[in-house]
Amino acid sequence: MYKKILVAYDGSDHAKKAIEHAVALAKAFGASIHIITVATDPSQISLEKAGRIAGEAAKAVQSQGLQVGEVAVRSGTPADEILNYAEEKEVDLIVMGSRGLSALQRLVLGSVSQAVVSRARVPVLVVR
Repeated sequence: MYKKILVAYDGSDHAKKAIEHAVALAKAFGASIHIITVATDPSQISLEKAGRIAGEAAKAVQSQGLQVGEVAVRSGTPADEILNYAEEKEVDLIVMGSRGLSALQRLVLGSVSQAVVSRARVPVLVVR
């Protein structure tokens, strides 16, 4: 059912839980895990920090005995970059954490997970 699973990872507690779910699904389906971290600021410092965060996710996956298909670090609007990567790599599932914003905050600020869910062409698992 799933051959390529994309995990959007930002280092938050919810993202760490998303890794756990992605690993379980990858083991169950024999899928590969791809990791993306998006820096909203294109500066070198921001990209280096995003690289460290993505590396943390890769180590978590590898510690569970799985290989990482690819680790991507991009800059831009997180939802756009996640969706672009998902289409480019033809992933079957996107797994990401929810920040747990209230309904009012989501309405005013928007949410990366909400934007991905509403625009993705593949299933999205949002982990709390």
